[in-house]
Amino acid sequence: MAGASLKNPCSAFAGTPSFAATALFLFFLAVALFPLSPLHAAEGGEGGHDGQGGQVEEGVTETISIEEAYNLAIVNHEAVRIAAEGVEQARSDVGKATSVMLPQVKAEGTYTKFSEEKNISGFLLQPDNSTSVNLTVSQTLFSGGVEWNSRKAAKLFLQRSREGLDAAREDIVLDTARAYFSVLRAARDLEIKEAALKRAEERRKVAEGRYQVGDAVKSALLRAEAEVAEAQAELIGAGNNLKDAKNVLKRFTGITGDYDVSDPEIEAPLPEDLDSLIQRAYDERLDYSQGLIDREMADLGVSVARGEFLPKLKVEGNYTRRDQDPATTFLLKESASASLVLSYPLFEGGLRKHELYDARSRLREAELRLTGLKKDIEVEVREAYNNVVDAQALIAALKKRLSFAEEDYRMVFEQFKFGLVTTVDVIDSDTELVSAERTLANAAYDLELAALELEYAVGVLLEEALK
Repeated sequence: MAGASLKNPCSAFAGTPSFAATALFLFFLAVALFPLSPLHAAEGGEGGHDGQGGQVEEGVTETISIEEAYNLAIVNHEAVRIAAEGVEQARSDVGKATSVMLPQVKAEGTYTKFSEEKNISGFLLQPDNSTSVNLTVSQTLFSGGVEWNSRKAAKLFLQRSREGLDAAREDIVLDTARAYFSVLRAARDLEIKEAALKRAEERRKVAEGRYQVGDAVKSALLRAEAEVAEAQAELIGAGNNLKDAKNVLKRFTGITGDYDVSDPEIEAPLPEDLDSLIQRAYDERLDYSQGLIDREMADLGVSVARGEFLPKLKVEGNYTRRDQDPATTFLLKESASASLVLSYPLFEGGLRKHELYDARSRLREAELRLTGLKKDIEVEVREAYNNVVDAQALIAALKKRLSFAEEDYRMVFEQFKFGLVTTVDVIDSDTELVSAERTLANAAYDLELAALELEYAVGVLLEEALK
């Protein structure tokens, strides 16, 4: 029995019904579960994690619209947040300018310990210690308008900072749109390269069939193989370009993980009167509005510099309470006074004169900048308008070109099947088809982007993007 158990450990229990039933049950259970385990593994391998512990289907990625990209960029981009901090700082500057105009109150307490008491002829002149409390209130009555003008300038700068925040948002919207359309271009180019690869593989199959029946030389097959390899290389490059374009868009929007973009439909309504667009740009452009504010602030700077030539008048009130131990003979415990102070600097080395010259120069500079900006705006609007018109006209011609290229390739490929044209002919036809597809796709995206750039040139892009 021991030898049998060493040769076959289960033979000792082979006659036991309970063991046989258990072994049979385990066998059928393994057979039943074995086919399911690979399927279960495959199903588990097809899914991914959604970042929150849930399962998402493989290949299913989030689709981002251009409006969602705008909102994400406005919320996440550092340039917008920096501009928002500028608004907070400008608001603080208004508070500082206001505080200068309010009464200034200062309280001061003093404790003095003397080395010894001093008496002269029965009079106590120096106590052992003394304490005093002094309260001073001052209010400027007239400063030549410096304080009021400084506060006006601070409020104007706050307004400028708020418009700067909107300008930063608008700039980010335009940059996001450009990155978004770069992704669309790259995705479309990838589709074109995939279609070109399929056509190359189809040509290789035809060339291989013709070679096997002796209807074509081996060089034609080798050329077809080379074209397939080249199409595969171009497809890899297009895929890398798409990844790079997506990374740029991620930089603006803060998107994490893979995503797709949807093709927006952007129309550019073009009014017949171009001058009305230019005039609207003067009313809507944030940089032009900031230029107007800069000129007004420079004008206030001249007023502030002039105010420095005028005398300053302020009133001061003072209250003092003293206590001594022991009290001196002539101790005055309380005193209160009011003063009217008039001050005027007689000579300060020509500082006020140079500050006035500087302020006037800054005003002239602001006016010149505003004039130059006005001219630049007109040029930008006209250029953006012409880009839209040209893109619209170009698309009509490119659609015809694509139609002809598709028909030409179909005819040449049919002839290639029967050996009526060479491999070079069909490759040239395919090259023209790929060029026509890419040019039309780029022109379509150029039109949509040109429409956005026209809105930007007019100053209504942010308003239209956030509708």
